[in-house]
This record gives sequence, structure tokens and C-alpha cells, in this order.
Amino acid sequence: MIKKINCTNMGCPLPVIKTKEALEELPSDGVLDVELNSFASIENVKKFVKNQGLHVEVKTKQDGITTLSIVKGYSCQIEQKNSDKSFYTLIVGSLVSAFLASTCCLAPFLFLVFGVSMSSLSFLSIFAPYQMYFSFIAVIIIIYLWYSYFKRIKTQFVCATSLCKNYKLYLSVGTIFVLILITYPYWVNYILE
Repeated sequence: MIKKINCTNMGCPLPVIKTKEALEELPSDGVLDVELNSFASIENVKKFVKNQGLHVEVKTKQDGITTLSIVKGYSCQIEQKNSDKSFYTLIVGSLVSAFLASTCCLAPFLFLVFGVSMSSLSFLSIFAPYQMYFSFIAVIIIIYLWYSYFKRIKTQFVCATSLCKNYKLYLSVGTIFVLILITYPYWVNYILE
């Protein structure tokens, strides 16, 4: 439910009081649009809303009127926490799969990076026959996570957790690492020569 109130040309603290009253009447999953045209009123209402733990989005119109869209409640917090856990599980799974896909050439890579012989890791070569399977799993997981990201953008009003706010960054870094690990066996020979 979206409710609108007009608090233009009102002196402080009247816009805050009107916003508080409207929020009390609003259902827990509603959105309140507050129209304001005074800088002091805008800042006071934003402070009040943030102190209430609610999300506010600022929209400015050309005629000097600013609309604050306030989302009351966040009905998907439990679902969001479960989503966060599944994201971390999937990104770690894709990184492990990519790591296992690159194990055939891991010893030369570690020698290249650290300058120390890592011949003790030669036992990892047992995973070499399964390189394509691990690569496929890692790529499928990354594609699923990107699909989930774009699907979430369309339906989500508010980012309540740090993962939600940084999802794209974490996923981009994870994708880069997966691509490096998966393609490493193919380009390492050019570097070592």
C-alpha cells in the first residue's frame, strides 16, 4: 500500500509530526511518500525516519518539491538472512570447484607466485581427470548467482544487510577469481615460458 502526504510549506516540526502520524496509520508493509520543499524539513524527516530504523529514498522533482519514499517494515528479513547464507555457500562452492579444476597445474602456479617448490601438493593431480566437471559446476553456480542478483533487483525495495548492499561487488570479485582459477591451466604455460 502506498500512501502520500503533502507537507510542503509547513514549518518544523509539523512535517515530522505529520510523518509520524501517517506512519502509525500505515500497515507494516506499506510505503509512505512525503512531499517536502524545505531543506530543514527534508533533513528532519530523514533523521526521524532513520532513527525509526526505516528505509528512506529521496526523489527530487523539477519544481523544487522533494518526495521522501519511506518503506515501513521489511517483511523479508528472515528470507534475506537465509538468502545471505545460501549466497555465501554457493560462492564458496564455486571457488572450491574452480580451485579443484585448477589443481592439475597448482604446483607450478604456487612456485610462480611464492618462488618455493610446492611438490608436496602433487597429490592434487588426482583431480585432473575431473577438471571439466569442476569447471562446469563453478560456472553454473556463478551464472545462477548472477541470475539471482538480477531477479532480486526487480523485486526488492530495501537492502537490509551488508551483503545485500555489496552483493554485486562480492559476486564480481568471486566471478573474477573463478575465471582465473578455471582458465589458469590454459594460460599458465605462456607465462612460464
